Amino acid sequence: MNLLALETATSVCGVALLRDGVLAEERWIEERYVAAERIFGFIDEVLQRAGVSPGALSGVAVSIGPGSFTGLRISLSVAKGLHAATGMAIIPVPTLEALAHAGAARARAEGAMMILAALDARRDEVYCQLFELEGDRVTPVWEVEDLTVEAMVRRLPAKPIAVTGDAGEKITRLPGGGAGRRESPLIMLPAEHARCSAAAVARLGAALYGSGIRSDPGVLEPRYVKEFFLRTKD
Repeated sequence: MNLLALETATSVCGVALLRDGVLAEERWIEERYVAAERIFGFIDEVLQRAGVSPGALSGVAVSIGPGSFTGLRISLSVAKGLHAATGMAIIPVPTLEALAHAGAARARAEGAMMILAALDARRDEVYCQLFELEGDRVTPVWEVEDLTVEAMVRRLPAKPIAVTGDAGEKITRLPGGGAGRRESPLIMLPAEHARCSAAAVARLGAALYGSGIRSDPGVLEPRYVKEFFLRTKD
């Protein structure tokens, strides 16, 4: 099975190809506001390097949110275009879950019992979801939430918790958050383990695809979590 994966929900613009469960190719850049101009080039590069034509793809996994409103719309539009051209399946991959899976191995190595995936949602808010680390499994404990940093930290149980995602700095600035958390200090994962990647989206997408997860492109929309308002001039 050839599975293409797209990640533009975060500051990463990335494309990966998973071939029979093995990462074959990946191209990415961590820079905001470049997804629209870079993603098609990355797709071409990944497919050419792997020697795979679009018609040979079984599906496309797309990081579906929460995250950047613009980024989410870009990658989903690309996925829908690929579906229209080839009929391939679209597999929506929850962004925070992909983040948690990407950081899970490092979190376990750091002694964490849980992993918190948290993305900057502007102002003092974060998109967040808490997961339990049980053996090799990553199990959601919370639904995806949009919370203030203070409210999120108050909700965390008194266990060793690793933090992944781009909201780490915002959490450590909170009095009593991060290393100052009295019950159990939060473990901030290093940047290379705390970013979402197309490879992580691909791996989780392959598992979802194997479970029969598909989406109707006619009704599939990004998972914004916050309300999305399109501003127009009067």
